[in-house]
Amino acid sequence: MTPLFDFLVNRPSEIFAQYHDLIEHSDFSLPTWLSLGALFQVIMSFWLPPRVSALLPLGWLAYRFLKSASDMNRLDLTGKEGYSMGITPGLLTTKFDEPVGDQKTKTNDGVVLFLLSARYNHPFGKLAPGFAEIDIVFKDMFREAEKEKAKYSYLGSSDVLFDMSDKQSTTVVFLTYWKDLAGLQEFAQGPSHRVGWNAYNQGHFPYMGIMHETYHAPKGHWETIYHNMRPFGMAGTSYIPVGKEGETEGVKLGMQLVPKPKGSSMMSRMRKVKGEGWDI
Repeated sequence: MTPLFDFLVNRPSEIFAQYHDLIEHSDFSLPTWLSLGALFQVIMSFWLPPRVSALLPLGWLAYRFLKSASDMNRLDLTGKEGYSMGITPGLLTTKFDEPVGDQKTKTNDGVVLFLLSARYNHPFGKLAPGFAEIDIVFKDMFREAEKEKAKYSYLGSSDVLFDMSDKQSTTVVFLTYWKDLAGLQEFAQGPSHRVGWNAYNQGHFPYMGIMHETYHAPKGHWETIYHNMRPFGMAGTSYIPVGKEGETEGVKLGMQLVPKPKGSSMMSRMRKVKGEGWDI
């Protein structure tokens, strides 16, 4: 039974959550989207009176303009009132407790960044054979990581990012964050990752190219700065503090954003401690 068939038969309630983002604006080039829009307009002109079909795009443009004008009129980037565009105002950084004593190991201090990327090596991109199954495998991996945050020391990931320099196909990128390098390695041996790993190695996804890069930044060798930004990157992740493994949602790092000290710099925040290397 293929992953797609198994999903449709045994998990029908998850179909919308799985495929609502199947087609995204970055999947096609601008000329392709313009051509699709022109085709839609031609079809509407056959089905509707000419004036009505012409009013559809004009009405949409008018709505977007009026909405932007309204948002601009109530724009307030201080976060006190009005429309803040989803940002957390001010100059901030993230901070969370590090393990100490017997809880500290060689791999669980600092932060691990696991950069995961995939490319559709097919002219039809997401419409290529096998993509629907790949989508299930990828999302099941992150569902497992979220469900077992404490076990895998998983912090979270960014939304899908796109490499806009790729003019021949679509290259997607995920920034994933982990607290412990050993936890990431354990996740790689977990059931959901093994399903995708085995299927890929057996040649089930011939049109998929994959890559990953792993970086472990020990305590004192990383920093985060957010200035009038929405919770993104590490600020959009969460972790489960030591001793609270029963909490499934974790503590939002975004809730622990602290003001950047006045006059501080990266080097002043990463002072050297004798015998311990660089420390925050």
